[in-house]
Amino acid sequence: MPVAEPSAIAPPRVSDVARIAGLFVGMIRSRFITGRPFFLAHATTFGCNSRCQTCSYWKLTPRMKEDMSTSEIFALLDEAYDAGMRGYYQFGGEPLIRKDVGTVLDYARAKGFYTAINTNGSMLAAKAPTLGSLDVAFVSLDYFDSYHDVIRGRPGNFDEVIRGVERLRSLTRAKVTLVTTISSLNPGAMEPTARLAKDLGVGIAFNSIEPTLDFGLTNSDQSPNLTFQLSPEQLHQFYVTALRLKREGYPLMETEEMLEGYVAGRPWKCEFPKMFVYVTPDKKIYSCDYRFGYDLRAGSFEEYFSSASFRAQVRSAETCNRCVRTCVRNYAYTYELRPRHLVHLAQNAAKLYRPVPRTGPDGSARHAPRGAELRPTS
Repeated sequence: MPVAEPSAIAPPRVSDVARIAGLFVGMIRSRFITGRPFFLAHATTFGCNSRCQTCSYWKLTPRMKEDMSTSEIFALLDEAYDAGMRGYYQFGGEPLIRKDVGTVLDYARAKGFYTAINTNGSMLAAKAPTLGSLDVAFVSLDYFDSYHDVIRGRPGNFDEVIRGVERLRSLTRAKVTLVTTISSLNPGAMEPTARLAKDLGVGIAFNSIEPTLDFGLTNSDQSPNLTFQLSPEQLHQFYVTALRLKREGYPLMETEEMLEGYVAGRPWKCEFPKMFVYVTPDKKIYSCDYRFGYDLRAGSFEEYFSSASFRAQVRSAETCNRCVRTCVRNYAYTYELRPRHLVHLAQNAAKLYRPVPRTGPDGSARHAPRGAELRPTS
């Protein structure tokens, strides 16, 4: 993987209040003036050190040589900021396998971005000392005990996640949310995993596996998403369970209004392309369903956002309604400034990360009951 020495001069550090205000203003400008993304979603590497059964992105690891260098990412951040973006979201692959992850986040935060990362947690404990510029960490956890390792294809990953979450919270001010993807491999995991998040004092977000092709794949025979997707009945029960857990006080990131919409089968307007732009490790723009959109190496954000291709993507998304991901509908309701939804988000912010006891009498991490009987039998 090419990771060049940083050559850009870091910008003056922007205060936390100014960064959060900038993110909010960016959303308002997008909502009422520009209709353009204010959040850069950046897959920083093609590499991944997991072998998840429900994902095939790790098969792209040989393409790590195409990853942008540190200096190229600095330039990307400069371009994004000039184009009006104020949020920076790192994912992959597994972003923490990059040696410069802390350096890039430092640059982004100093520039004025609100920073977030999505990680499998395998290297979180080791990298935590370098993540002081991180605002939010989304950490994947698909089960409440070591069966998580089976789903993720990485022995010991459950313990890595627990250690990583604890160390990140002890060394930084980053907020942590577990992200649990529900598939046919773990349909009984929701309540025990929500209980674990509550015990750890962190948030949790649930997503159903998306029945679409993975990035880099071309046919349904290759996509594990289509193998492990939930049936329509299971998907409905997924939303019903999430709504129940939310109402029972578990620290779900989803709001009641959004979950009620899914349970009732109400249509909704997807605003995702107006909020996020997805850039690959080799600086290309793709839509949420991984259709190629634009090569940034040959142009600019401004050129893309002014294009017929971008406008067509926005129009198509508005009436799509295919997405089963709760996070996307959550974003849409926020963008639309729905009053009840915003009140619930504010309540989440006020209580979601309230400190709670995270260790047992012997000082060990408190885990939810193992509940092995909830594991699927096939």
